[in-house]
Amino acid sequence: MTTAAKEDTVVSAMSVELGRHDWGSLATGEGTAEDVPAAMAALVAAATVEEAKHVYSETSLDNVVVVQGNVFEAAAPLVSVLCAALADDPPGPARRQVLRLLAEIVTGDVHEDEVEAGRADLVERARELARAGLWLFYRELSRGPDAEYAADILRVVETDRDRLELFLAQK
Repeated sequence: MTTAAKEDTVVSAMSVELGRHDWGSLATGEGTAEDVPAAMAALVAAATVEEAKHVYSETSLDNVVVVQGNVFEAAAPLVSVLCAALADDPPGPARRQVLRLLAEIVTGDVHEDEVEAGRADLVERARELARAGLWLFYRELSRGPDAEYAADILRVVETDRDRLELFLAQK
């Protein structure tokens, strides 16, 4: 690849993180997570609130990776992808749905099928992965429009309660 071609290629953190996982081998509420990469690409490309909501609710994200607050195997690696998407700073409508899905996962419970499969620690693993993006959530808390999702995430992943209380007091 030439230097000019390299300069024209934009690598997103989210696309790199998506490529790290074998989505077809990860369980969801409806089979496997093979459609997650396409759903995430569509989500971060959403330009309007309506489009972002549609992608969120009509793809392999909502009620597939997490169903009524119960998470499946694909949810843990998806947390890293969602944090990477936030690092890429998507447009507001997409950012809101990214934060919403993150909040659903880290505040959720492990689905009984996952417990039976020996993955009872899925939510704790998801929270650990979210902690790696801690300052992304503080940034969102400071931005305002989606602060409620950021606060929900921080309440379960932040281990420094004093820091969290200081930030929440500034809102």
